[in-house]
Amino acid sequence: MTKKAVIHGLLALVLVFAFSGCSTVKGWVGLGKDKTDDRPPEVLAAKGIKDLKKKKYDDAIETFEKVRDRYPYSDQALLAQLKVADAYFFKKKYDEAFQAYREFEKLHPTNKAVPYCIYREGQCSYRQRSTIDRDQTYTRKAIDEFKRLKQKYPDSQYITKADFYLARCRKDLAEHEFYVAEFYYKTKRYQAAIDRYQALMQDYPEFPKNAAAKGRIQECQELLAAQDKPKGVLSKVTSIFDAKW
Repeated sequence: MTKKAVIHGLLALVLVFAFSGCSTVKGWVGLGKDKTDDRPPEVLAAKGIKDLKKKKYDDAIETFEKVRDRYPYSDQALLAQLKVADAYFFKKKYDEAFQAYREFEKLHPTNKAVPYCIYREGQCSYRQRSTIDRDQTYTRKAIDEFKRLKQKYPDSQYITKADFYLARCRKDLAEHEFYVAEFYYKTKRYQAAIDRYQALMQDYPEFPKNAAAKGRIQECQELLAAQDKPKGVLSKVTSIFDAKW
């Protein structure tokens, strides 16, 4: 293509834009630009709540973060911070939710929503707990949060629910202790089994399997005693031989 032809092509392109109208030109100019959402905080907050109800959790988080960042001194900013935590919780991003609730609690220690935050923090750990044959770290963390709620806010509306989850957590820990004790028993580590059964009965007196644990303790003690006794005819002969010499 000659230089003259290229110039004619560019001129033709310019004429196309010139006759296509201002709106088209504006459309091309606007491409790639991030339009600022200048809606007021109450409108954005309402949209975030609507998204939350529709389970559009990512959209809700984005909207509430806009409220929090653009209108930090508005009444809606406080609500937005709490709702970001809720969106993470319902999205089952429990670690992120826990951190968001804890941040709200630290920034607003006298706010009336703090008991709710502590309750949710307990739930974040509760929902991550493992089966009884695995590590019980999250179960213990949940217990710590629910106990903290009961100690700091004994009249909170969330106490009844916290008591329910506390009972479930304690049952899980008791089942874990019984599982470990049974493992020691089956592998003939009788003294270790006795120690775990005794700890179980002391720490969880309400556990339904304590009667079985008590029976296991007696059985383990008998087995340990039997291990200390001479066994069979050969043992008796050896004992007589040793006595003569």
